[in-house]
Amino acid sequence: MPLIMLFSVSCEQQPTTSETKADLTDIRNNMQEVIELIDESINEESVHVFIHKTDLALNMLDNQIDEYLSIIDMSDEKIEKEARNSIIKIKEKVAGIDIRLALLDDEDLIGEDPFDEATQETYPADRVRPLVYRYPYPDVSVPRNIESTDIDDTAIQDIEVYAKEIHKEIVNELKELKTEIDEFIDESL
Repeated sequence: MPLIMLFSVSCEQQPTTSETKADLTDIRNNMQEVIELIDESINEESVHVFIHKTDLALNMLDNQIDEYLSIIDMSDEKIEKEARNSIIKIKEKVAGIDIRLALLDDEDLIGEDPFDEATQETYPADRVRPLVYRYPYPDVSVPRNIESTDIDDTAIQDIEVYAKEIHKEIVNELKELKTEIDEFIDESL
């Protein structure tokens, strides 16, 4: 009797192959949306909107990878080596982008957000950062006042060059991330 109950419970909990395929198809479609959002972010002219769109894309990507792992776990399948390696590469790219975004998302580098009220409703203010990262975003609740007389023109130019350099690095990382996501979609979904 206990064996029959255990067998029936285990059969009920495992999704069918068609359900698993449907779920993986949904993840594939959502990953395509992430790629489209990354493209939008790469082509964005406003640094503030660039940061918000990149944050949104990274959050969506994290959620889709978690969903994929959950589906594979529930179907009692093993994650193939290629899929596992792709996930690791994606997570490494996300961590690199995350650190650069934390550097770029600083009012001293890019100034206050001129569209603060409009973008807050559309995009999250800051990326929800995993607790394991040691590099938190600057505290946006503490106002920063920099007097233009305290900084000379050369320092301001250096800050602008530094911000542009970080922005370019993030764009390059996003392009590489898109390639990794495409490979993951092709190999695993």
